Amino acid sequence: MTTKNLVVLGGVAVLLGLGAYVSSSGRKLSTPALAGKNVLGAFEASELAAIDVGGKLKLVSGTNGWEIATLGGYPADVTKIREQVLKLQDLKVGQVVRGRAVGQTTLVDLQNAAGKSLACVTLGDKHMMNGKGEMAMYGGYPDGRYISFKDQTVLVKDPLEAFDGDVKSWCDPKICDKPYVSFNTVEPDAKPDVTGLATGKVCRVDAKGATNLVARVGATAANGTDRYFQIEGEKWIYTISSYTAEQLTKEPEKPAEPTPAESKPAAKQ
Repeated sequence: MTTKNLVVLGGVAVLLGLGAYVSSSGRKLSTPALAGKNVLGAFEASELAAIDVGGKLKLVSGTNGWEIATLGGYPADVTKIREQVLKLQDLKVGQVVRGRAVGQTTLVDLQNAAGKSLACVTLGDKHMMNGKGEMAMYGGYPDGRYISFKDQTVLVKDPLEAFDGDVKSWCDPKICDKPYVSFNTVEPDAKPDVTGLATGKVCRVDAKGATNLVARVGATAANGTDRYFQIEGEKWIYTISSYTAEQLTKEPEKPAEPTPAESKPAAKQ
């Protein structure tokens, strides 16, 4: 075999080897990326009976509808629950973040009536834009959240703030329709000797379709600014802002008394 033939055969071998490498690399590159993947696996939403947020906030579906179990069974807003669950169902990986931990984590566990997990997700730090409109933590990405997904840190395009523990994200904070009153907190374990409601100032409110209900504004709450509030005949005790409390208990202004000149009968012409 001539030297020329050997060179040709060697070149063919190199090309064949390169072709095999490209083919192999092509298979590796064709492996689906995480971007766009659904974070929660498919589950039957009709089986959902409880939502546990890091063991600190739990919502359960009972005979009276959805309640906030960690708030003494206070009624939850089913519309808000549906909205947040749909967010989780639609949650997709936006971007994989290399070399960064998710940060402080919170496990959100969706459970059935038996307490069995239907789906769960581990939330990390929020990723928010700074005040100048620039990305505060990871360039080029809008407000969102870091999530642990398949042992990697990823970003999703929703901060999911309802899962940060604020109870008002899961219920209707409105207490009264007229005048409008919303609560700051619900205090299911507040003691009568602390609230001062028994001797509190009386006011009249409209709420839940009823008019002229008796309500009371009690003592200053533990935070030093809010006041305790309760509608007579209801078990729920709330805290409301001091400004709202002042407006509820404000004495109506008396009409100004006429001056001597105004009260004097006009002289006959």
